[in-house]
Amino acid sequence: MADIRSLAATAAVAVTFTDVSELDQLSHGGQHQGVVAAVRPPPPATIEDLLEGESAGGPPLILAADQVQDVGNLGGLLRTLEAVDGTGAIVPARRSAALTGGLARASAGASFRTPLVQVANLARALDQLREAGAWVYALDQHGDTDFTDADFSRPTCVVVGGESRGVRPGVRKACDAALRIPMYGGVGSLNVSVAGALVLYHAVRSRQEADPNAT
Repeated sequence: MADIRSLAATAAVAVTFTDVSELDQLSHGGQHQGVVAAVRPPPPATIEDLLEGESAGGPPLILAADQVQDVGNLGGLLRTLEAVDGTGAIVPARRSAALTGGLARASAGASFRTPLVQVANLARALDQLREAGAWVYALDQHGDTDFTDADFSRPTCVVVGGESRGVRPGVRKACDAALRIPMYGGVGSLNVSVAGALVLYHAVRSRQEADPNAT
């Protein structure tokens, strides 16, 4: 607590002491470990912002989450995206995990450091990316291409699907190709957060191998 008070004073952040019941209410469920911070969300990003960005010194690497509703899964995806220096993420405004403090916790704060774009129509947003020259890849257990064979050298968007339905057909049609992750055991697919992490890390690694001077 002393460290928190010192850091808050350095940043000119006011500290107020209150009882546990109020902290429970402020944290929407009591997950606070004795401290709650009121944080102003970052300004919303746009598709143009993502296209103008870069990833690890290379072209944009964007994540699109098609109705990922579990806050832990979306938080894990954003944490991975931030870890690989991804450009940003696109999520639908409806039927997606809420962009709240719960997501900030689940993403270890990455949701505040990663540009997020909320869109009314995800397929239309992917069309906009493709029109700007980006490759758009859907992750699908029945995809035609092994993810290690895909080309990630250009601006790229990796699309992951929701927990129960995967990438919806209408969104799939807006993608250039569907990538599969080979399964060698009896399980047919991976958790969406794990699948997204595998492909995002591979995308960055393949770019580094193609350009040894890349950061």
